[in-house]
Amino acid sequence: MMKLVLFSFAVLCSTLLNLPTNEVAAEAQSPKGTQVVVNNNYLDSNDILNKNNQVFFSLTSLKSLGGLTFAWNNTTKQVTVKGSDTNLKLTMNKKVAHKNRTLVSLSTGPFIHNGKTMIPLRFVAEALDGSVTWNQKTQTAFVSKPSTKLLTDVKSSELSTARNAAINLPRVSKLTEYFEPSMEAASLQYYFPKNTKDRFIEVNNNVIRYYQITKNTAYLKWQAFISEKAATQDNLYFINRSFTKENGSLPNFKDRTFANFRWMPHITSTGYGLINKENWNDVVFKETEVPHTDLKENYIIVDTPEDNN
Repeated sequence: MMKLVLFSFAVLCSTLLNLPTNEVAAEAQSPKGTQVVVNNNYLDSNDILNKNNQVFFSLTSLKSLGGLTFAWNNTTKQVTVKGSDTNLKLTMNKKVAHKNRTLVSLSTGPFIHNGKTMIPLRFVAEALDGSVTWNQKTQTAFVSKPSTKLLTDVKSSELSTARNAAINLPRVSKLTEYFEPSMEAASLQYYFPKNTKDRFIEVNNNVIRYYQITKNTAYLKWQAFISEKAATQDNLYFINRSFTKENGSLPNFKDRTFANFRWMPHITSTGYGLINKENWNDVVFKETEVPHTDLKENYIIVDTPEDNN
């Protein structure tokens, strides 16, 4: 196992993250029309339609929920969606659907639009044991259905397993805006308060976000843009840049010790260590290569023995 000296956030910003000097370019983007996010995957606008105050999306967009098969009967104009224990059958332009041979009423029937089969988002998602959260401010529908593996792992007594599940759970935002990084980062950083697995901070390029886990969903509670201007943060002491814009509410972390993970995809390794207000800029981090099997699951958080002391 090698050791890695984690440079200060200032060096990371200048050498890895390549923040733009024009801070105007890093402003929050206002959404254009209805957006749908299925298990953290944003759907293409061509797969979304808002009709009669109801959101529809294309049949194939359900693939992000996982474990589903689809069938189209051109003679009866029926579409069938099968899950692990649910069988849905919908007929074009009919307000009645079948769920496991039980008739269910729809406010609006499915239909063909621009060559795509459009189905009612809320009914299909919830009928397949998912959940739908609507953010009126951003006009975004979040469809969530964690996999069986995530549901099991998030309850694990092993911190690294539970933390990996936490960063991969479906994410939902009820905030009034959503901040997008100005470009893809060369590395991602995660901060978990010591001995915890139900909350984390993520730094992606010039955006920092704070999530809390509730009912198997990661809720975005706070976010901010990070500028290039040097500054001292009293609460998030490990950030030595000013925030140009904040949205949401952030707990008091100024006296907390964090398990810090820096994921470096270009070398498939994670640097890790414990930081506090006194040592965060000088701590020597350890580095470990992430196994290929874990990469498939995006399980990039590694064991930190010191975290259990």
